[in-house]
Amino acid sequence: MVFHSVEKTAMVFPLRGKIRKSFSTPWKTAAALALLEAAAAGAAEPALERLAIWCEFMPYAAVQAELPILAKYECDLILHVERESFADPAFAELLRAAERAGVAVDAWLLLPYAEHLYVGQASADATCALARQAADFFARENLPVRAFTFDCEPSPLLGRELYAAAQAKSLRRLAATLRDQLDPERFRRDAAALDALAAELRTRGYAVDGAANRAFLDAQARGNVALEDALNAPVSGVGWNALSFISYRYQASQENYLALLNRYATLARRLYGARAALDVGLLGDYAGIPQNAERAALFGAGDGFAAYLRGLRSAFELEEAVAVVLGCGVRRVHLYALDGAATSVAGTENWLRAARRARPAPALARWMPARALQCGALGALTEKTFRWFTGGSEKSHGRIEFRKPAAGAGQRQS
Repeated sequence: MVFHSVEKTAMVFPLRGKIRKSFSTPWKTAAALALLEAAAAGAAEPALERLAIWCEFMPYAAVQAELPILAKYECDLILHVERESFADPAFAELLRAAERAGVAVDAWLLLPYAEHLYVGQASADATCALARQAADFFARENLPVRAFTFDCEPSPLLGRELYAAAQAKSLRRLAATLRDQLDPERFRRDAAALDALAAELRTRGYAVDGAANRAFLDAQARGNVALEDALNAPVSGVGWNALSFISYRYQASQENYLALLNRYATLARRLYGARAALDVGLLGDYAGIPQNAERAALFGAGDGFAAYLRGLRSAFELEEAVAVVLGCGVRRVHLYALDGAATSVAGTENWLRAARRARPAPALARWMPARALQCGALGALTEKTFRWFTGGSEKSHGRIEFRKPAAGAGQRQS
């Protein structure tokens, strides 16, 4: 949330006036040429390796109604799973219906807000317990879940402290909050525990994927694992089958969003190879979802939180976004989320059709030097500022280690 807030106040070097005007006509010309190039080579270009869509809030019965559309576009479902899910008959029925429809389902584990919601150091024990409970339930009921997804993000409870510091424009307070979280020994211990849980689940036949904020890529590219510790979210030290990076548009312009995707898809591919995925969104309008009002209250963000959730409004914008991700060599795209897509004017089908229609954008179409410089400068500034003000670096935490699962371990079965 804090990194998104910083990003919102930037795209810190906005393109205005003469600079923007000087690039507008060449950009349109380059885009037209790139489209011709893509049309000539598009048939030979590889398509998406995996398309999936997150579902965070929708009741299971409502999700079941969307299965035919997901099946039509070969879109996997990353489904919210909480403790209450196992006692809900609609949950098991949804999973069985998904199997009949040919829609693959990943279990996305979520804890109550008071227990930190996401996967991280503060929730490590609760996460392990929920994962084992889910795996036992799936086995006992013979349900066709084939993978787990761990959303590794800062706890909302920590996020509230960080958000308050950001809103107060107090860099000193923000740095102090992050510095207080640093504990290299505990971090290594908790990362190893999550890695062991992932290995355990793979022995039971599940793939285990992770998801994380894209800000981690800026730090990881510079060999700095301390940011993960400061945000209580081990990422690089866990052997994921695949790892996606949350790269939503929020209030950015479409041009700035494409530049952002170009940067982070490139970094993700460089660091994680074929395991890299990008989370693209938001789809539709999230202001009317009641759970977001709860989050706004939790962060103390008020009406500003709803305004911040304004994302992609057009399926054509999504097609452009997915094309950029594919052009950077990332073949796994996750859309956030079914909640907004199903309730939007476009409807789920138009969003999925747009994603499937996308073809890799060639380098010329992705050539945005001014915006690329802007994104790179913001990423470097974020990581450097973190080092300077917290002391978190290779000196405090050692060299970063990127763990991989054993070959073939927990691979998804078709």
